Amino acid sequence: EKERDALMKTNSRLLKQSSDKDDMNAKSLSTILHLKQRNEELEKENAIVKQKAQAAQQLSLAARLASNSKDRVGEEALKEKEFLEETVKQLRKECILLRNDKELIDGLLAQSKEKAALITNDLDAARTRCDDLVSESNKKEEDSKQMMERLAVVQKEAKQSAIKAASATGAATGTTDSSASSFTMEQMTTQVKYLSGRINCPVCNVREKKCILLRCRHMFCQTCVDVNIKNRSRKCPACATRFDMKDVAEIWL
Repeated sequence: EKERDALMKTNSRLLKQSSDKDDMNAKSLSTILHLKQRNEELEKENAIVKQKAQAAQQLSLAARLASNSKDRVGEEALKEKEFLEETVKQLRKECILLRNDKELIDGLLAQSKEKAALITNDLDAARTRCDDLVSESNKKEEDSKQMMERLAVVQKEAKQSAIKAASATGAATGTTDSSASSFTMEQMTTQVKYLSGRINCPVCNVREKKCILLRCRHMFCQTCVDVNIKNRSRKCPACATRFDMKDVAEIWL
């Protein structure tokens, strides 16, 4: 019976040890399952962390690229701003130059207008002077015609007087007739020379008077006046008074 009790005690101890082992195995199994689950969760969290790290790296790379792009865009914008400022400066300088040119052109235009007005006034004065000269010329032409008519009348009367004198002295002696005819011819010659001197140019004594110097009223032929002008000796041959081209006018005898 003692052996049986010992066996019973041993059996109980063994059963207890078996039960403790089963409990321990159950606890171990539970721990293993819990650790396995925790490991899976950790692996999932690790995968998520890796994904987040990759996303963070991508975001960092994108941020770096964006920063570089921003810097590049900023540099380009700065360069473009400097270029635009330089262009604006050049345009301002060109505007100033154009404004100065405009003022200069306006001044020249005003001077041109003044000169045009003066030229117009001179032209009007010249036209008035031309009209006056034409009137004087017409008047002188009429006076010349009258002088020519008077000269023709004087020459005719001189010829008639000579004929009458020759007829009246025809009955006298040859000597008396010769001296009377000679005296009459001398008078006619003197008269002709005097009239020729009044009509012909006093410089060449050949050509008729065709122009007058308005400053001194002396008259000469056109050729002698042209020679003086060509030789740059614009002085009257009779009184040495200086004259200009505008002082030379034509006459008709």
